Amino acid sequence: MKFSLLPLLFFTLCSYSQHSISAIVLDSADNSPLEFVGIYNSKDHTMTNADGRFQFSSSSDSIIIYRVGYDKQITTFQKVKDTIYLNKSVLELNEVTVTNERTLWQKVGDSVRSNYPTYPYKEKFLLRGVLRYNGKITRIQDLQGKLERRTLLYTKEIDPDKKDFIVELTNMRKVGLVRDENDVYFIFQSFYGLFMDLIPVNATGDDFILSEAIFDNGKKVNLNFQSKPSIENENFSGHYTINTENNAMEHFKMHVALENKPFSENANTKYRTISYDKEIILSKSSKTNKYYISSAKYDVRVEQTDKQNSYTSYYDVSFILTTSDNEGDFEVKKNVSTSKDLFKINYPYDQSYWNSQNQLLLTNEMLDFIEKVKDSSNEFKVRSNIKN
Repeated sequence: MKFSLLPLLFFTLCSYSQHSISAIVLDSADNSPLEFVGIYNSKDHTMTNADGRFQFSSSSDSIIIYRVGYDKQITTFQKVKDTIYLNKSVLELNEVTVTNERTLWQKVGDSVRSNYPTYPYKEKFLLRGVLRYNGKITRIQDLQGKLERRTLLYTKEIDPDKKDFIVELTNMRKVGLVRDENDVYFIFQSFYGLFMDLIPVNATGDDFILSEAIFDNGKKVNLNFQSKPSIENENFSGHYTINTENNAMEHFKMHVALENKPFSENANTKYRTISYDKEIILSKSSKTNKYYISSAKYDVRVEQTDKQNSYTSYYDVSFILTTSDNEGDFEVKKNVSTSKDLFKINYPYDQSYWNSQNQLLLTNEMLDFIEKVKDSSNEFKVRSNIKN
């Protein structure tokens, strides 16, 4: 243009006590389902899907339920209910416009090396991509594997490079239409492009209006930003959530509306990105005291037509990334290109793995779509590695 997570292990029946629960998380104000809610303890981690649903298993009885912007709940398997309501965090002070962001933002910059790994490290990841065409799902892809990063954040001394990420893919499932009704193929991001997109941008310069709001008994500050009209045809808004005790950026959220953006042309089609959203949650590891990406979400809307402007279509693509075992002691053997279109990657389907995977449940809409298209015999229209 922006993370450590506790290991996720799905256990079957073992010789020790194992707790398990399935539930839904809702906003207490309007009963809407909450996506991206972390469900975790010192041993295991999962998160809610777009339906607000999750499944969580652990040998530990404790459960922490938390989403940035909401009050944290600490409970146990015995006490948690099938429906969980979260309350939005109350800001303790009215927002104050910042005329010199250096007092807060410079502290964040000065603390980068103490708060984040600016050196190579390894982690495990689960990445989900979903494509919608005019509002309906046309593609789903889940990729699980190991990742070696050159760094988490880029500083003035570290320039991005195509070799900054090494990926070993260990599991994948995908199903989706190759082309739409207008014979258009939508290009998915590559690993490299997506990982680079999931890095926070600096929205604190002279082109932005900044304000601060304190919450969580003064332990957290939202540094809000809004672009000025001097940034032509691009409207940026969002915030950083900063921990005032260690000056660490723990959350980044940004919405960008692209106004009057010119079309790019490809064969007989024209397309342009009209908006995108990023949300990145960084969590602190009790093992290293460093912050890592625990989860991130990247949404893009693209408008497409032909050179005659005879129709208008919209693509909405969403990627969700979760990580675990950050700075883990394991080998990463590269077996996939990080510059290749993700949907063109081939890898065998392991039914036993996906039957037990509960880090990010499929939504009911996704399950219906998979059942509808996975058995199609028309390979030109459908690409899938899912086997019964």
